[in-house]
Amino acid sequence: MNSTSRRFVQHLVLCSLTLLVLVPFIACSPPTEIPARSNILLITIDTLRADHLSSYGYPRQTSPVIDRLANEGVRFDQVSVQWPKTGPSFASIFTATYPKNNGIVRKVGIPLPLEFRMLAEELRAQGYGTHAVVANGAVSADFYFDQGFDSYVESWRVEEEPGLDPTGAEAVNRRVKEILPKIDRQRPFFLWVHYLDPHFPYTPPGEWADRFQNDEWFDPSTKLLIDRSKNKIDMVKIGASQVLDGRDDLAFYVARYDAEIAYNDAKLGELLEHLDDEGLMKNTLTALTSDHGESLGEHYYNFDHGRFGFQTCVRVPLILHYPGVFLPRVDENPVELIDLAPTFLEVAGVELAEGRWMQGTSLSSRLVDGSGSESAAAFAFSEAGYAQDEKWQRIVRDRRYKLVESREGGEQRWMTGEVGKRFALYDLENDPEETKNLADERPEELDRLRKVLRRWLREDFDALVDTDATGAGGREMGEDTREQLKALGYLN
Repeated sequence: MNSTSRRFVQHLVLCSLTLLVLVPFIACSPPTEIPARSNILLITIDTLRADHLSSYGYPRQTSPVIDRLANEGVRFDQVSVQWPKTGPSFASIFTATYPKNNGIVRKVGIPLPLEFRMLAEELRAQGYGTHAVVANGAVSADFYFDQGFDSYVESWRVEEEPGLDPTGAEAVNRRVKEILPKIDRQRPFFLWVHYLDPHFPYTPPGEWADRFQNDEWFDPSTKLLIDRSKNKIDMVKIGASQVLDGRDDLAFYVARYDAEIAYNDAKLGELLEHLDDEGLMKNTLTALTSDHGESLGEHYYNFDHGRFGFQTCVRVPLILHYPGVFLPRVDENPVELIDLAPTFLEVAGVELAEGRWMQGTSLSSRLVDGSGSESAAAFAFSEAGYAQDEKWQRIVRDRRYKLVESREGGEQRWMTGEVGKRFALYDLENDPEETKNLADERPEELDRLRKVLRRWLREDFDALVDTDATGAGGREMGEDTREQLKALGYLN
């Protein structure tokens, strides 16, 4: 048991003693608010589906470390990213704005507009030390994701020893350990660590690769169609570059993806243990989430994300962990990742009007005692797709139903089942895999959510901008970043 777990147990023991011996008529509970100016540790794991974690109901034991965080903290069950692609998703997370308003849509490599204040800039203004280690070129400093950070380490730009992937979890941990001396222990810190491992190609190192092959959940009967005349295909078939070890059974690839999660989980455990040994987990709020999920053959969409707004790509985990402050529980109401930044700002001591910053709403009232859960926002909004001219998909969901609007014919075919049919309505409670479009069968739900979506699209947003910093500057994409993005399939 590490010290953070010990502190939580000690808190419960102290409460029990107080109840039994000292003040038998007064209930003991955690603090009624998050301690001001707590440290903030943000862990993000690229391409991590919520439903492939044990704590979210997955039968394979892929994530014991993440599961422990979930069991000791607040696990949000129904979390939506604002766009299932790395660059647009993190743009929304760190500016607390929707893609429709910040303009970061469809693909990676779009420079962040400098007029938007970033979370790290706001935290640094509050006296926080701000540090990051990232493994995906989609959030490169080339695209201004380093705004507000005192140190910003891009792992693919650091030369590693032969045989060690510079973007793998082991290398990321090494980079984090190297920057720890830069963290001023006399002031609070914000540390962002972004892992990449579950991203395609699914190639976990060494013995991890075969971890789940041929286990009790391995069914090799479903075969992939392979077109070796093409390099990459995401619908129905896969291309030559996507074939791993010559295999054509879908189960092999799913097991490899799960093995990547398990490997990353183990390395996360090593990092948390090291940070604890260094005394950096005291008074620290830890948040774990992902930028998007991954389609593993569902809806004929293979080993990719970003093109569609299905739950496989839009739903991600979100766990907030603070022993002695948060009582363990599950929050099943909708959550958006743009809510993270205002939550962190309140933790930093910023007074937010009605708990809002930019377009996000702080989760603080839902964290300490759960009092804000029932009054939580009723809806979550996302966008997705490759269509241009603002014809991409717009999505709204509540606790049960999800509505997807597709305006482009090619996307309509896959999202709604028919070219020319604009809306797909899914009952997530009874059809979590989104296999049946109920738009024609439940017109009252369709009409209700269409009105919600229309209001959201019409909402004007006057951003809090830095009027002296407009545009996106003139940074060139580095050749090392370009090569890494090609390797990940983002660029041709």
